[in-house]
Amino acid sequence: VVADVMFECRYCLHLFTMTSATTRRSAPLLETAAITATITAAFALTLHICSVRRDRRLAEAKLAQLNEQRMAERTGRIRAEVKLRTLMKNESGSNASSSNKKGNLLQSQDGTDDMDNRLVCIGKVVSPFTKRMGCPRQGALVPNARGYIQLSIPEQTVEGMDSYSHAWIIFAFHANTDRPDSAKTKIRPPRAPKGTKVGMLATRSPHRPNNIGLSLVKIVRVDAKAKRLHIAAFDLVNGTPVYDIKPVVAWDIPGHHDNQQLQVPSWVSQEDALQKCEFSSRASSELTQLVARGSLAPLYTEANDGAAGAKLALGEVLAQDPRASSKRGSSTDNP
Repeated sequence: VVADVMFECRYCLHLFTMTSATTRRSAPLLETAAITATITAAFALTLHICSVRRDRRLAEAKLAQLNEQRMAERTGRIRAEVKLRTLMKNESGSNASSSNKKGNLLQSQDGTDDMDNRLVCIGKVVSPFTKRMGCPRQGALVPNARGYIQLSIPEQTVEGMDSYSHAWIIFAFHANTDRPDSAKTKIRPPRAPKGTKVGMLATRSPHRPNNIGLSLVKIVRVDAKAKRLHIAAFDLVNGTPVYDIKPVVAWDIPGHHDNQQLQVPSWVSQEDALQKCEFSSRASSELTQLVARGSLAPLYTEANDGAAGAKLALGEVLAQDPRASSKRGSSTDNP
């Protein structure tokens, strides 16, 4: 920049000297002043141009420096992420190798990184079923069971859900007590004939390599302001984490497009519900008191059908006889 300024100054001084010599011989004083002003303006313009060039070069140098810093930070972040993934993969690989000797089902066959498959909880289920024991084995068997999904994502995500009658809920079996790396490959379904064992994937058992469940529920109403999806006919334990909600469409129904009948094993399709479930006067009275105390709120309260609605849902659960298979179908006098 200094060299440019010096060059421009020498050039202007040369013009000024030549012009001054000529002016002294023939030009009037007024013309000399005009030429001097022009040369001065040209000199000032030259200085301005040099200043702009200098500022531009400084800006370009600063931009290059920032780009270099950004690339260095990005490279460092990528290296840190790769290092973290490598450490976690090595750790999970060593765990898988040790447990695979026992028949672990979780050994990766395609090298997929678990960090790339993380699921985000978008809400939790508010349900009258507080424990696994007593929770319906299928939601459709308890049509009067009511609850809702309290969403933790923006309310706009449920707009339009009230146009559907049913939805698929993808959730986590959070109440499982066994480890997901269990070596079991076969399961004895509770309602299958004695001694029957089938592959784990041929059942609806909650004990699976990945504790992810899929449930069909009925949509009752949508409260977008409160971010609640009210549902019925479900088999979800209270506090169940929800990963996704998808509306049911006609193509989900087997036989809708090809008239092919749904096929299941005989032990799945057998009807073994109790024909009748009666409540004693004492049980009915205690149920009414529970509703009055708000013990079943916010699902069953005196503001809605309260004890009557709770009795319907409870009767549907009891009709499926949720006791252990060794006691199922037998009568007892114990409450």
